[in-house]
Amino acid sequence: MNRRWITSLLLIGCTFAAGAWLVQRAMRPPVRNARLTAADGARLFESVMKRVQKNWVDSISTDEIYRKAAIGVVAELGDPSSSYLPPERLKRLREVTSGSYRGVGISVDLREGWIVVIQPRLGSPAEHAGIRAGDRLVELNGQSMQGWTVEEARDALRGPLGSQLTLTVQRGGVKIPFALERSDIHVSSVQRAQLLPQNVGYFSLSTFSDSTAIEVASIVDSLVKAGARALVFDLRGNPGGLLSQGVAVADMFLGVGKKIASTRGRTPGTTTDFMSKDLERWPTLPIIVLVNSGTASAAEIVAGALQDHDRALVIGRSSYGKGSAQQVIALDNGGAIRITNAFWYTPVGRTISRPHHAANADSTLTDSQRPRYKTALGRTVIGGGGIVPDIVAGDSVPPPAERAWVTAVGSRVRPFREALTAVAIQIARQPEVNSPEFAVTPAMREQLWRKMQAAKLDVSRDVYDRAHEALDRVIGLEVARQKFGVLGAAKRSATGDPVVAKALELLRGIADPEALRKRLAQQPVKPTPKPVASGPSGSNQQ
Repeated sequence: MNRRWITSLLLIGCTFAAGAWLVQRAMRPPVRNARLTAADGARLFESVMKRVQKNWVDSISTDEIYRKAAIGVVAELGDPSSSYLPPERLKRLREVTSGSYRGVGISVDLREGWIVVIQPRLGSPAEHAGIRAGDRLVELNGQSMQGWTVEEARDALRGPLGSQLTLTVQRGGVKIPFALERSDIHVSSVQRAQLLPQNVGYFSLSTFSDSTAIEVASIVDSLVKAGARALVFDLRGNPGGLLSQGVAVADMFLGVGKKIASTRGRTPGTTTDFMSKDLERWPTLPIIVLVNSGTASAAEIVAGALQDHDRALVIGRSSYGKGSAQQVIALDNGGAIRITNAFWYTPVGRTISRPHHAANADSTLTDSQRPRYKTALGRTVIGGGGIVPDIVAGDSVPPPAERAWVTAVGSRVRPFREALTAVAIQIARQPEVNSPEFAVTPAMREQLWRKMQAAKLDVSRDVYDRAHEALDRVIGLEVARQKFGVLGAAKRSATGDPVVAKALELLRGIADPEALRKRLAQQPVKPTPKPVASGPSGSNQQ
């Protein structure tokens, strides 16, 4: 009896002790919240790596785990502007910022399963050899190019300086071989430049590479020499690039001793004021800058500086809001990390940073919450995310008829583009197409409809007819490209652009910057445009 009582007492005691230990353990902070020393962190990583290698359903090498870990560390910062750059991505980044690569100098796209030349670059090996827009690339060094992707063609056409390749193109049913030698190809930042009606100079800047300021100076001088009395500076869709080039471009329009931008960071050298150093080159030119949701980074620096100093009128839609600066730090493996090390501010102190990470997507300020600032002349400009235009112009979303058309085409964009190109080549031969500004007729739209039907692109005729304005734009642009080349397409694109049309309306009869500022004061006040998330896009230059 005593033995049973003692056993029961021991069991009760053990149970109580175990319960107390469990309660105490539950109340203890989780280990994962404790601070790790460097040694603890190394042991944790080593432990995780061994278990992944041993227990994961697929095999994985040690070097692959380290590579994924490097990517993961930077990704977990939650900053879309910071990233790990493997050697190949670092090489591409340097090509973009230098504006140069080694290849044969052609822009290509995919048509009917073949790589087709969009345009050879002026002065390139392809242009000197006689390759033309519309040529189909059928063989490279004797290998068929049928089914190749644009990326595969780009990589094959690029190579070491002076290296040789044989390219066979198909033109009008005839195969023509070309022997080409790769050379240094420079991609100009200025994509379009022309004199618009009323002697308004227009140019579009696609990026900020290491020669952008030189190119801008040259093109503006050329436009002024051709008779330009005002300037439209198009930064729409410009994703930025080199901060130093954004500063250099703004410097040319401001005059000596004015703040262009400032950066603030926590490491030495990241808190800096950028001041203009040169005399203003074109002080009498009224200037309008165009921006949209694709205008970012260095492009926003330029737009913000010219707006804050009352040097330019900004119209369009709110810009992207990338108000951070990145440093590229080389790594021993030939790659690098690109990491945000500072935020930048406009001359009056506006930060244009807007949250783009999914976790912060709801933190964008409403219009009433956004801070207001005053320019030197007392104009109100808005901060808190992106460069807000002085005048809203251009739709933030396509009209309903165009949206319905885009939805109807859906994933069949490529066959539609192929049908459009084929019809544009036919229309370009018609006598009424005698200038880039030719009028698109219902008969031309009917040609495209018949081609789409032949290609089995099943779209409602009612949807097609309702989208006639959008269709007229794409037909007109593609026909102008086929008949008059890139310059002709650029001219049609600019003159048919509603935002450019608004700029021309504001510049009508304006003789100097002061008159343009007075006209702005007379414009009706419109609500601040809602921000639209967007991002930069690349090009297929070989």
